[in-house]
Amino acid sequence: MLIRWRKARARRRALAARKAAHAAGPDAGFRLAAHFPDHLWPKVDQVVAGYAAIRDEIDPAPLLQVFALEQARLVLPCVTESGRTLVFRRWEPDQPLVRGVFNVPEPAPHNAEATPTLVLTPLVGFDRTGRRLGYGAGFYDRTLSMLRANGPVISVGLAYEAQCLPRVPTDAFDMPVDWIVTEYGACEGQGGRGR
Repeated sequence: MLIRWRKARARRRALAARKAAHAAGPDAGFRLAAHFPDHLWPKVDQVVAGYAAIRDEIDPAPLLQVFALEQARLVLPCVTESGRTLVFRRWEPDQPLVRGVFNVPEPAPHNAEATPTLVLTPLVGFDRTGRRLGYGAGFYDRTLSMLRANGPVISVGLAYEAQCLPRVPTDAFDMPVDWIVTEYGACEGQGGRGR
């Protein structure tokens, strides 16, 4: 019970910071793209999972457009059922999106599925060790756990620098990310190491 209270408190703090950063930084997505680490840049035909920004999330669209130009294969997450892992469907930057289960934009159900080896994750808050605070439904935690169990995958949390917390409260089910990239830089997290 205490961990849920601590997460809710951290979530409120990080969401308020994200809202303020979003209002102050309309070009943050472009600045984030400039800080994406060179050694993580996808290879030709590598499957990369992005996301369609909702609310005041930092927008990965500038980064995804460059990835597409350099011939990465893009996928976006889709929720098929509550309590399950995400499904990733093929998408290109000029394709329209449909509203999914939670009214989140996602590729149409007829788009082919693909398994990513580079996953860009939205988040509510993070700390410098790569602990990620999400919205609380656990979709990315379950999905990263499944992907890591089936092969190598690199997860990169995308956020505004203002969303950084001193320490994100976690439990045994929370999956950290390998890297965090913000509009001001990048830092390596702990990812799947030690799990």
